[in-house]
Amino acid sequence: MTAIRAGMMAGAILAATFAIQAGVTPAGAGSASDWVTKDYFAMRLISDHATWRGGQETLVAGIQIKLDKGWKTYWRYPGDSGLPPRFDWSGSRNLKDARLLWPAPIRLRDSFGTSYGYKREVIFPVLIEPVKAGQPIDLRVKIEFAVCADICIPAEADLRLKVGRDGFFSRSYEPLLSRSLARVPGKQDQGSRNGLSVSHTEAQLSGAAPYLAIEARFPDDAQDTDLIVEGPEGFYLAPAEPVDRRSDGAIRFRIDLTKGDNPKDLKGKIVTLTLVSKSAQAETSWLIE
Repeated sequence: MTAIRAGMMAGAILAATFAIQAGVTPAGAGSASDWVTKDYFAMRLISDHATWRGGQETLVAGIQIKLDKGWKTYWRYPGDSGLPPRFDWSGSRNLKDARLLWPAPIRLRDSFGTSYGYKREVIFPVLIEPVKAGQPIDLRVKIEFAVCADICIPAEADLRLKVGRDGFFSRSYEPLLSRSLARVPGKQDQGSRNGLSVSHTEAQLSGAAPYLAIEARFPDDAQDTDLIVEGPEGFYLAPAEPVDRRSDGAIRFRIDLTKGDNPKDLKGKIVTLTLVSKSAQAETSWLIE
């Protein structure tokens, strides 16, 4: 039995015990599907009400993935290796919209280069909206992704959850969902309130040593700071590397454009800049002229 499978069994027992002792009633609680356990990972769907930006309480689902020790999976932009996860909600009923959000990843280095993703556990929050308000939503999602250690293995799962269904052992999943929502990067104007911003950009697309340079600002005491730069669809960008750190929290990052696709193809294109720290994240875009 893997560590994940043992944890799933213990978690189910604890959840049932909690529900009985605390007297949790289904009407005000969240819901969860059964765990799907496979080699190296386990996953499920959860749902509950949680507070999103602007202080608005909304209905949120979550795709929760737990990974065995030493294994990882990938963000929407995987970097030098890996595959971004794909989600298909077409089998759902009474679902008007499912807006999947991406928690900020961490930088992962291995023999294949630099990638961006998650270790141990990730919850992808999904803002869901029904076609008919007040009626249960039958959520069904087919997921294709990759899990990697020394090798990468294609993986897939089919998860289903009726949101709004009564269940004796229902309990609150709001803390899990809120924790994941807090890791979703906001726009730069929101991030600047947390001390994150992009203060300067520079692009040199021709010559012997073309490059992109970005100056990002973080709070003085920020930990695990990073910058992820996503090129336009289908365009490979080498990872942004820190080349100068100042005492005021500013970090200058540089991307070597001699690696990868033709840098001249970036002219007139938009790249996405994601600032990451342990306590806050922010996202902005840059039109390269």
